[in-house]
Amino acid sequence: MAKEYAEKESVLRFAAEQYQTKPEYLWARTPDAAVLRHPNGKWYGLIMPVSKAKLGLPDDTVCDMLNVRCDPMMLGSVLRQKGFFPAYHMNKNSWLTVLLDGSVETERVTAALRASYALAGQKSAKQRTEPTEWLVPANPKYEDLSRTLAVTGETLWKQSGRFIVGDTVYIYEGKPIGAVTYACTVTEINIPYHYDQGGLHMETVMRMRLLRIYPPEMFPLVRLQDYGVVSVRGPRHVPADLLAALERE
Repeated sequence: MAKEYAEKESVLRFAAEQYQTKPEYLWARTPDAAVLRHPNGKWYGLIMPVSKAKLGLPDDTVCDMLNVRCDPMMLGSVLRQKGFFPAYHMNKNSWLTVLLDGSVETERVTAALRASYALAGQKSAKQRTEPTEWLVPANPKYEDLSRTLAVTGETLWKQSGRFIVGDTVYIYEGKPIGAVTYACTVTEINIPYHYDQGGLHMETVMRMRLLRIYPPEMFPLVRLQDYGVVSVRGPRHVPADLLAALERE
């Protein structure tokens, strides 16, 4: 199945079904090259045949490859994966190449395409550069933080806000804990990661490193309410007085 879904027609079918994208064939000299364009006019994909040797492989076989946008902060980690290469004929600081020869699993190809579509859709306004603090919810039913953060010191986390590297994330665990239990720092963002199981759906994640563990009795919800935090249902900024307490205690 991996090879079937990694083929050109399967990628084009995914783009059509997911984003209603019709491929554009722009060059008479390369009639098989297909451009995938975001509704705002920006490209988010380019499929074209290329010799594997041009990607640095000891093989001159010609196969289809897919160029996609990639966040510069995550290029290093993605390029370590099998079947991913520095972008061919594109800006290597913001694009990468995925082989469509069956060597890359379906989920990784579509996740890379989803991430590229999202990047193409971002507004051109200057991105925030100064780190800030967030309060995010966690459901103990889905995230066993005592087994991941507390043991390994880092975790991959669903990215659902405008996070940047260096942000501090305070994690509020829901019932039965009902308290802020961890402080982390964001070390990598916009990582393609397809996961859909048990009610938890993720397409993009960030990597976080543990900074501190709080006993549940230190910052329970009843105390957060004293600082104006009635509930934690999604990523939100930390009120200044609560941040001072979190940093002080």
